[in-house]
Amino acid sequence: MAARFILTATAAAALALTCGQSQAQDQPPGRSFTPPSYVFSPDLPHDVIAPGDSAIQPTADTMAWNAFIALNWPVPNPIVQRGVPDRVNVIGGVPKRGGVGAPPAMPNGPTVWETFKDTNDIFLNPPVKPTSFDTPESVPPACKTLAAQYPGAARRTLILTSKFGELVSGSRQADGNRLIDQNGMNVWYEVKLNRVYYDYVVNNGFYNSNNQKGKTISFPFSSNSTANGATIKVKAAWKVMGTPGSKQPDDASKFYTTDALVLDPESGKCAKQLLGLVGLHITMKTARLPQWTWATFEHVDNAPDRQAGPVAGKQYNFFNASCAGCPLNKPPADGSTVPTQVVRVTSIDGSAADENAIYQAALRNLRPDNVWQNYELVDVQWSASRTPVGVPNQPPFLANTTMETYLQEPKKPNGCINCHGAAATTDFDFQVANAYPRSAAHADLLKMIFALPGVATPHPK
Repeated sequence: MAARFILTATAAAALALTCGQSQAQDQPPGRSFTPPSYVFSPDLPHDVIAPGDSAIQPTADTMAWNAFIALNWPVPNPIVQRGVPDRVNVIGGVPKRGGVGAPPAMPNGPTVWETFKDTNDIFLNPPVKPTSFDTPESVPPACKTLAAQYPGAARRTLILTSKFGELVSGSRQADGNRLIDQNGMNVWYEVKLNRVYYDYVVNNGFYNSNNQKGKTISFPFSSNSTANGATIKVKAAWKVMGTPGSKQPDDASKFYTTDALVLDPESGKCAKQLLGLVGLHITMKTARLPQWTWATFEHVDNAPDRQAGPVAGKQYNFFNASCAGCPLNKPPADGSTVPTQVVRVTSIDGSAADENAIYQAALRNLRPDNVWQNYELVDVQWSASRTPVGVPNQPPFLANTTMETYLQEPKKPNGCINCHGAAATTDFDFQVANAYPRSAAHADLLKMIFALPGVATPHPK
C-alpha cells in the first residue's frame, strides 16, 4: 500500500503495543497513539487530498472512513446542539476502567449523524417552515403513548421500509420493494440531513416547492482551503434485533444498536424495538467532487459474495446457507414475511478492502469490543467533474446490499451518481424534490424509479 495515509500497516500493528500506554492529559483514554501517530478525530474531512484525478479513489476511501468515524462519534448527554460531537468521548465509547480515580465509562451513542434533522421534519405538508435544527424529532400521533413511556426510544420514530419511502407511497425499498431479514422482519430506513443542508433549504425557502421554481439549487460544499462545512446526507438501514427464542437470534454486541419507535405504515401500529444498524450511506459535497462523494458502509455479516459463496458456519443477516433453493436477490411478494436471500454481486476489493483492514484494526485496538469494527466500506463513488452529469469516474456502479438489494447488477442506472444524475436540477438531491406541493420534479423521479426493470409499483392508497 502506498504511504498515503498516516496509519500504515506497520502503524496498525504498532497500535496493539501502544493502546495500553498512558495518554496525554488533554486526551481521553484510548484516543491517540504515539508513536506512530493516529488520532481518532470527531472532525469531518473537508475534501480528498490527491495530486490528480487518477489518485482520488484511495484518498476517497480514506476520506469516507474518516467521515464514518466523525459521524459515528458520540454526542454529549444532554444534547445541547445537535450534530456536535462529545470531544471527551471517542467512537465506540470510553470503556469502564478499574482502579481508584479511574474515569467513568462513556456511551457509544447517540452518534453525531443520529442527531441530524430527519427529512420528514423538513419537507412538511402543508409546506410550512420547519422547526429549528436543534428541535427533537417529531413523534407521530400513533406513537405518542409509547413515547411518553420510553423517552429514550422516542429520539427517533422509523416509518420507512424504503430509503425512498418519503418519495414513494407505501412500504418500498429504493427499487420499490422491501427487504426482510432471517426472522421475517422488515428492514427500516431513515434519511438524516446535517445543519448545512438544513440552513440552505430553510434560508432559501426550498421546503416549499413553489420557492424552487426558476431557482438554481446548488448546495454548499467544503474544500481543503476554506473552513466551510460540507452538505451531508446520511441514509441508514436498521434491522430488528432477533431475541433469544427467535428463528435467528442476533448477538447485539456485534451491532451498533438503538431503541426506537417503529410505526408500521401498513397496519398503523407503533412498537418499541431494539434495532441494529446494517447499512449506512454517507453523501458529501466537496470542491473536488462536484457530483458529490457517495460512500456506503455495511455490517460485515449482511450477505456473502455471489462469486465466493458463503463462509462455512457464518451467520448472515440476510442469507440462509441451508436454503439451497432460495432465489437470490428476489424481492418479496406483497404481505410476505419470507426472508430475502441476499448475495453481494460485486465483491469488496482494491483500496476499499485495504482501508477496511486498517480502520477495523485501529478500532479494535482502540478497544477490543469496539462495535464499529464490525462495519466495512463497500466503496466510494465519485466524479471529478460536473459533467457529464450522472457519469462517475470510479467505480462505474455501486450498491449496498441493504439499500439497493435488487439493483446490484452492473448496468445503468444502477449506482449512486448514475441514479441521482436524474436529479441534476436539484443538485443530485432527491430530498428537495420531495417538497410540497409536489412538483413536476417529484413526478419525474417517480417515473424514473418505476421505469427500472423489475421495480414494483407502489401500494394503492
